Amino acid sequence: MRLLINPEGGMAGDMFAAALVSAGADFNLIQRAMQAAGEKLGSVEISLNQTTDGSSQLAIRLESNRHHLGASEAKVILLELFAGFGIHKKYRNFGMDILEILVKAEQRAHRLFNIVIEGDKGHHSHHNHDHGHAHDFNHHRHHSYQESFLHEAQDIVIDIMGAVIGMQQLDIEPQAELLCPISVGGGHVFCSHGKLSIPAPATSVILEEYQMEWKKGPVEMELFTPTGAAIMAALGTRLNASVDLGVLDIAAAGRARGSKILDIPPFELYLYK
Repeated sequence: MRLLINPEGGMAGDMFAAALVSAGADFNLIQRAMQAAGEKLGSVEISLNQTTDGSSQLAIRLESNRHHLGASEAKVILLELFAGFGIHKKYRNFGMDILEILVKAEQRAHRLFNIVIEGDKGHHSHHNHDHGHAHDFNHHRHHSYQESFLHEAQDIVIDIMGAVIGMQQLDIEPQAELLCPISVGGGHVFCSHGKLSIPAPATSVILEEYQMEWKKGPVEMELFTPTGAAIMAALGTRLNASVDLGVLDIAAAGRARGSKILDIPPFELYLYK
């Protein structure tokens, strides 16, 4: 199956998984996989809701005493889960690409935006960034890099499992085209880095590096998250505004909303042969 994405309503990792469920992926399997990932971080509850406009919505409640997840540990967690759930090679690579893209974007964002988190200067706190040798996440090449810690995005392992399980179930090629520029929202977001403009630094890095078409609005809040951006980048998305859905053999469609129901279009995806 080939994939078309309508990101007029933005996108986050949970929205992508919810849209795959809406398009026909087995929620029970996706739920088990996402819960298995969440249990590596703490305790998690995952449920599926239907909104009044027929969109799917995942409610993910993660309880954890952790304040960050090391990139190397995230890789180990994913490799174990991929083996346990029988993820095929091209989807394993897709999942690892998502992680690598986000890790590198976080590293670059800290440099470009001069972000310093308490504990970054060598103190043993929950935000400490250590130096070390680690594996490159992309096809097992090796290199040395500063270990990155995922803070708000530590639950990326949950979102990646939802994405790879759903993609594999629906036999979707891990590449996509966009029907319109990505709506990123506007205003500011508050996180462990402080008050940051939207798009968030890591999201901005990914948008620039992967030359994605995007636009501000239509509301003053974050619509396009760093995890959503990493998934889009791993799919190699390119804008193709000339696509005519009416002439395509559409096999399935999915609609999803995030945790807040906003007066904007839902995230949509279309599968065709």
